[in-house]
Amino acid sequence: MASLLVNPVMADLVVLDPAGAADVADRVRALRPRWIERAEHFWTLGVATYLDLAHSADPVRAYHERFESQNALLTEHFGDVHTAVGAALAEHLGAPTRFDSGRAALPGFHIFEELGISTGGVPNEHFDLQYEALPWAAEIVHPRQHISFTLAIRLPHEGAALEYWNFTVEESRRRRRMGRAGDIRRIAETKPPTRHPYQVGVMAVQMRSVLHRIGAVPRLWPGDQRITLQGHGIRDTAGWVLYW
Repeated sequence: MASLLVNPVMADLVVLDPAGAADVADRVRALRPRWIERAEHFWTLGVATYLDLAHSADPVRAYHERFESQNALLTEHFGDVHTAVGAALAEHLGAPTRFDSGRAALPGFHIFEELGISTGGVPNEHFDLQYEALPWAAEIVHPRQHISFTLAIRLPHEGAALEYWNFTVEESRRRRRMGRAGDIRRIAETKPPTRHPYQVGVMAVQMRSVLHRIGAVPRLWPGDQRITLQGHGIRDTAGWVLYW
């Protein structure tokens, strides 16, 4: 599997060719009746720990009672994509990868349409700490050994990107202990982020837990759609568990 870019924070791994990505986009659109509405012009296909578990008022109903049926749907229609993602990550990470579909949600899709696509002005900076909300079957090697990944399937006319700061969750926690939690907001407001453009068929892997956000586009075009496969990985004694 080809790697286009690798640095201490990000790695780009080619997973799908343009025709393959277009086919996946068609499959996602064909399942529109099964999309889960999250906000105006924003849906997911599949459940997600950050929406349905970590930040849910009723995680049993929202996550635990739904992820198995959602996993079955994703496996039926996108099992080949999961296999390709797992193989690319195993090669890059140098360790086995697996899905634990009986315990956690499988990687699923973000779908944004037109006005749901960010053009700026909405702060959404965060760290990916979803793994803290899930019980794991095996011993976690180290909580810092976790990744997040985004596989671009369809992008708006003006593209899409991840924006990040070289500011880790460990540094954030250290500052909070010192009573300096406000530093995080100041960093996001005063320091320009690094912009990492997405490419259709390429999986952008966040190798370190750094402060990040969805990058805005300069303008919207009629019919714009942003479809990405989203997931995370946590390292345990048997390899990497991939989930959403």
